[in-house]
Amino acid sequence: RAMNWIDPMAKKVSVKWSKKVFEVELGESLDEFKAQMFSLTMVPVERQKLLYRSRQLKKDDDLKKVKAGGKLMMMGTAEELKGPTKTYVFEEDLTSAQKAEILNEDVAGLNNLGNTCYMNSTVQCLRNIEPLKQAINRFSADPSAPKDMHSRMLTLMGDMFNKLDKASEPFTPMAFVNTFRTAFPQFAQRGKSGMFMQQDADECLQTFLQVAGSRLSPKYSLDPKSTENTIKQLFGFKIERTLTCMEGEEEAKKKEDNAHKLACFIDEKINFLVQGVEKSLDEVVELKSAKLGRNAQYKQSSRLKTLPKYMVVQFVRFFWKKELGKKCKMLRKVKFPVKLDVESFCEPTLRKAIGSRRMKDKAERDKELGLDSLKVDKKAKTSHGKGEDAGMEVEFDNGVAPADTTGYYQLFGVVTHKGRDADAGHYIGWVHQKGEEWSKYDDEKVSPCKEDEILALCGGGDWHTAYMCYYKRLDELPKEEKKTTKAK
Repeated sequence: RAMNWIDPMAKKVSVKWSKKVFEVELGESLDEFKAQMFSLTMVPVERQKLLYRSRQLKKDDDLKKVKAGGKLMMMGTAEELKGPTKTYVFEEDLTSAQKAEILNEDVAGLNNLGNTCYMNSTVQCLRNIEPLKQAINRFSADPSAPKDMHSRMLTLMGDMFNKLDKASEPFTPMAFVNTFRTAFPQFAQRGKSGMFMQQDADECLQTFLQVAGSRLSPKYSLDPKSTENTIKQLFGFKIERTLTCMEGEEEAKKKEDNAHKLACFIDEKINFLVQGVEKSLDEVVELKSAKLGRNAQYKQSSRLKTLPKYMVVQFVRFFWKKELGKKCKMLRKVKFPVKLDVESFCEPTLRKAIGSRRMKDKAERDKELGLDSLKVDKKAKTSHGKGEDAGMEVEFDNGVAPADTTGYYQLFGVVTHKGRDADAGHYIGWVHQKGEEWSKYDDEKVSPCKEDEILALCGGGDWHTAYMCYYKRLDELPKEEKKTTKAK
């Protein structure tokens, strides 16, 4: 059973408001304290006036003067206040949210509740996956659904998604964050100062997917006839692994695993995401050899047998530095594409089907554009890949049934990390809107940006560096515009 992690150094105070008294834990952030009061009283943060010994608390340093067991008074009303109407409104009089609303921009930021930027950036990427939102809404509306802690967390996640979609001001996810920290105490750890510690965005994502996968059975998904839960339908894929002993003659072993993400390994030779993923798919592992009677080194070659609707790629930037006794960050510049070609990651049968699909699509495009299709032999060859596949020719037979997808993925979300320490720094989410337009989600601050700014998040310095890339599968490629030529 999950238990709340309680800091023995945390101070508790009593707050009197409207004939009611609340026992509240006092941290070191005034914004966090006001957010707690909002969840208890529904008095908006901007209307709260906190008094201690007849003096108003205005900044974080004021909290340090409040003693444990102290008595505070809060003034503020929970009713909706009507603002005055103006005949003329000038730009300098508008809030950032009002400007964004007039310009039809997404202003749905999330307030930080104590180092929750890792969570906020992940949520902003996930809420742009429409099938996931629909499945969670179906679950929330089902009266027969379980009512345990994980189910409550999922329901609150759906409620948060819906409010963010309609919000004109930043949203404070107090209920969701409290439930998440209660269900998973590792995300409620506090530092020596009593503040919540920074956490890992990938661990946060995997926890979300674990909870959603355990509750979103096939009946809540877009394909109720499937035997797999919603998360497996959206993110899951199969990998075929081949193990070859490097220390003796031993028959190669094959096994099939399930996965929800790809890893991009980074070293001094990796410059591009595709190279890093291919490196992660071919590695040397140590296993017990029955034939040799001891541990031996095996070459493990992994290839994708299926392609998920949504692909998450994690840059493996953090590593344990023994001499410092902590996880450090690799800042090397690794470029990532807007359109990712995963064909070289696939096993031969799937690669042939993808090749057949691309030949079919090209013939159709040429016909639509009025171009003469290139005459091709029944079998065409191509060379792709790195590592053991470098220079390997894969034969594409146009007699092979085309794949139901193109083998390409479109980038729609990026989570970046700034800083050199895994347990510190700051996360930001970046989400595609349309064309070359993107949005930057820096907690409650939302601002527009361009595709060029996204591609610049590839690392090489202390600025924000891509840590997680979110891709959507392209089952159909965008139509190419018909080219016109002038008559001579």
